[in-house]
Amino acid sequence: MRKNRRVTSWGIAIFCCLASLSTFAAETSEQHKWAIERIDSYLTRSVDKGFSGALLIASDENILLKKGYGLANRQAHEPVNPSTLFDIGSVTKQFTAAAILLLEDRNKLSVNDTLAKYFDNLPPEKQVITLHQLLTHSSGLISDTSATDFELTDTDAFFKEVFAAPLQFTPGSGFAYSNVGYSLLARIIELTSNLPYERFMHDNIFIPAGMKDTGYLLPDWTDNTAAVGYHYSVLNTGTTLSKYQKDGDVAWSLKGNGGLLSSLNDMFQWSSSLRNHTVLSTAQTKKLITPYVKENEDSNTYYAYGLAVFDSPTNTQMVGHNGSNGTFYFDFRWLVEEDIVILYASNAMVDQTADVSVNAELMLFDNVFNPPAFSRGVSARILHLAAHFNGTPEALKKAVVEQFGSELNKRYYLNRAGLALLQNGASEKAIVLLLLNVERFKDDGNLWDSLGEAYFIHGNKAKAKESFEKALALQPEQQCYWCENAQMRLNMLNAQP
Repeated sequence: MRKNRRVTSWGIAIFCCLASLSTFAAETSEQHKWAIERIDSYLTRSVDKGFSGALLIASDENILLKKGYGLANRQAHEPVNPSTLFDIGSVTKQFTAAAILLLEDRNKLSVNDTLAKYFDNLPPEKQVITLHQLLTHSSGLISDTSATDFELTDTDAFFKEVFAAPLQFTPGSGFAYSNVGYSLLARIIELTSNLPYERFMHDNIFIPAGMKDTGYLLPDWTDNTAAVGYHYSVLNTGTTLSKYQKDGDVAWSLKGNGGLLSSLNDMFQWSSSLRNHTVLSTAQTKKLITPYVKENEDSNTYYAYGLAVFDSPTNTQMVGHNGSNGTFYFDFRWLVEEDIVILYASNAMVDQTADVSVNAELMLFDNVFNPPAFSRGVSARILHLAAHFNGTPEALKKAVVEQFGSELNKRYYLNRAGLALLQNGASEKAIVLLLLNVERFKDDGNLWDSLGEAYFIHGNKAKAKESFEKALALQPEQQCYWCENAQMRLNMLNAQP
């Protein structure tokens, strides 16, 4: 896209502008060189503070920086490099969206099709939901089902739960991020192409884009290292690949909406294919990145198809998406007018992980901007203490208060550490942290929902029910992002004898 505009502008006044353009290019090149040195130094220093990941920055397809930092596997001392495999999380969504547009280009479907065309016996309010609404999170569907990321569920049972859940609003009248909406799109890809989702993606999106190392299970990853995840840079969660290989399949709770494995090298191939229209036509690429639905009234961010559109530091158009499962983090950022791509991955997400790509972008355009020093953060330090603590629950609570009492001024510190413990099988320790949190922030329904989840998993039904009821009692008038889970869990508890 940038290439076409450049040719047009040069063609109008090439002789009078040539000297000034050369000067501008030289200044920009020198600015980038200085910025890259600063960015590299910033990330190198961050490794000692718990950072591990990889960053790629390219301008006009010229790679300015492509480097790994820290370790992909601490036990084996394997360093991160540009071919290391990362779980890219919700960055997966743009590929599902691209597949839908490719099928539309082949006259196999239309983004204006409704769900009634692909699924039988739908509730009336869901029959009218369009593919466009699924793509833009404007369908009103729930975010997730009760299934966890690696919980294999029968196809019919999974979508039955999706269709049984009440809508959050009339389709097309609002925005609510929905992972299951993209799971539905993945299923529609299967129904339309008569191929399994990953096979269609591999043959029609990834390989044509030159992405031989992207997928769930199909690629030959003999020469790649899959990064081990380190929850808050503390807890070893293993590799996403090993979980897929153990199960031999990918759960519908992830398929199409998250969990793809890819490398910086492959994601750069994808960004090049978008620029050069090697997979999608020019018209379909435009549809992919068109801002359709405003995410909320307080921001200038719009959702396109599997991508968000927002303002860059220079007030030009930025197209991008990030994704995380709480351990891995990936960010795809494309400054369309400047023709700059920033790709960033980490296998050890802490509080400041998401800031790295934003800081790199700011440093690229501002020679005097100095980002704050990278830090593991309070949540990671609490988690480290709790994970290695061998005393009683009462002693753990006392230790946390004594060591962090003056720092526990943010409600998410204990919440994040507690949920990390819960996800890694330490429900008793999780309850200690989450209970301490609701003692400090009694009027936060989200924190009560987290505590309820810990009690639920620990098997304390009475305490779980009490916590979920409290969470629902504290729901705000709009956008209660915890109410869906709290109500679902309450329904499950009430259905049990």
